[in-house]
Amino acid sequence: MPIDQGELRDLLDERSRPALDRPIPWHSLRAGTRGARRRRLSAVTAAVTVAVAVVAAGTVVSLRGPDQVDQPTTASVTEKLPIQYEESDGTVYRRLATATFDPSREESRTFQVEVSGKPVAILPDCPSPKAAPPQVRARVPGLNKDLPLFLMNSCARGKAADMQPFPAGTRTVKFTVKPYPGSTLPGKWRFGVYEWTPPTTMRTASPPVDPPAKIGKDLSLVTKGSTTWPGTREVTLTVPNRGRGLAIVTYCGDGLAERLNQKLWVNGRPVKGSIDCSAPPTTSGAGYLDMGKRPRSEKTTTIRVRLETSIPEYLRRPGTLTLAVYDYDL
Repeated sequence: MPIDQGELRDLLDERSRPALDRPIPWHSLRAGTRGARRRRLSAVTAAVTVAVAVVAAGTVVSLRGPDQVDQPTTASVTEKLPIQYEESDGTVYRRLATATFDPSREESRTFQVEVSGKPVAILPDCPSPKAAPPQVRARVPGLNKDLPLFLMNSCARGKAADMQPFPAGTRTVKFTVKPYPGSTLPGKWRFGVYEWTPPTTMRTASPPVDPPAKIGKDLSLVTKGSTTWPGTREVTLTVPNRGRGLAIVTYCGDGLAERLNQKLWVNGRPVKGSIDCSAPPTTSGAGYLDMGKRPRSEKTTTIRVRLETSIPEYLRRPGTLTLAVYDYDL
């Protein structure tokens, strides 16, 4: 059976990293270089032995990651698919498996991963930061429907996308990667499947990012308000109706941007749909919801935004919610 070179590289990386990534014993190095050389030689020998055993066993798609260590390696997600890394809020992501999808050679890729019950996320290694990601779906034994995962801005932001919780007792998950209908994917894609654990003690949220005073040439800031998740989960603002058009900007700070859902009410009436709480605005602009001109019968306009989540572990991760109201000439 021929072995795909991309899968073989993933396999060798998966099996050799636990030996090569062990913490360096600095005190032993200072005591004598001879002992240090022996230890490094032993580590390399162990890595080569494991790699040879893997090649002899044949091609494997799904691999278990290394056991959790006491002190996780703090790594930037820009390191492609690290074995383990820590986000700014102290949440540790530990890799379970990797897979490669080459749309020039295959229509889809399916691979199975063993899980332990912790939340699961997928981090893509994209051909370019601007690449539109493929479709990812998960199938759990006994569940008669697929669970979709929207990678959204994962390529541009280099951040893992978290799956919705699997049913209690799930131990294996089968993932399928393929292009969205009618789309063409550039280059070769690699995916890391991770389990993540929030810190035992939740850290303090960072100060909220201030909204821009103006958006473009037309929108001017009227009022703003912020709160901290998960202590308070909503912000309410009221502005007088001056006969001008109104626009709303909402966003979340810290690591929970684009991970929490938000719901919106205007004068007590819900705005249909539940969307992700976006990342803070940048110097290039901000996305906003244009509400247009309010009816004359409404002397004031009250906007309420509330954050929600179906992932309990998010209650141990800090974040902020900001609501800003803008007006403009009609």
